[in-house]
Amino acid sequence: MSQETTIALLIASLLLSAAGWLGDAARRRAPLAWHALLPWNAATFIGLTLSILLAVHLLALLKEG
Repeated sequence: MSQETTIALLIASLLLSAAGWLGDAARRRAPLAWHALLPWNAATFIGLTLSILLAVHLLALLKEG
């Protein structure tokens, strides 16, 4: 995977994490709304996990060349 692809995926995973945090806050404000049924904690977890993995991958790419 190239450096540009890794950066794009890193940005997407950070946006997913931010959406998860915002969705969880909205769920707490309105627990009976439609968005309360969505798995916001899972989105946050997946986004943060991908961010860590992609950051490590980006560092490996930068050390390589």
